[in-house]
Amino acid sequence: MLIMRSPRGDSATPLLSELRWLPIVCRVDCKLLVFTYKAMHNDAPVYLCELVSPYQPTRTLRATNNNMLEVKRTRTKAGDCSFPIAAASLWNNLPTVIKTCDNLTSFKCLLKTHFFRNAY
Repeated sequence: MLIMRSPRGDSATPLLSELRWLPIVCRVDCKLLVFTYKAMHNDAPVYLCELVSPYQPTRTLRATNNNMLEVKRTRTKAGDCSFPIAAASLWNNLPTVIKTCDNLTSFKCLLKTHFFRNAY
């Protein structure tokens, strides 16, 4: 509000959109997906690379070549928030164009655009 010199009672959402800032939840998801991308391309620390595993179906399916990750089942809400589960479920919900980027810079750009369109 202070940056845009808007009145105190105005909503912050249009201002954030004008500044091209993502909401906090989207920023956290972006960071998580960037770490996932790095882990899939072996640019992350070893302990993160070990937590991410590609989806290997038992039979031949169309989803075999979709660059998906395996989402393990959990019984608790805390388990759903763990890195391997949250990262895999977020990754699998991304469009294929974003998942198949060849470099990190274009991945970040497409990812932020995707989250920005969904947020506003």
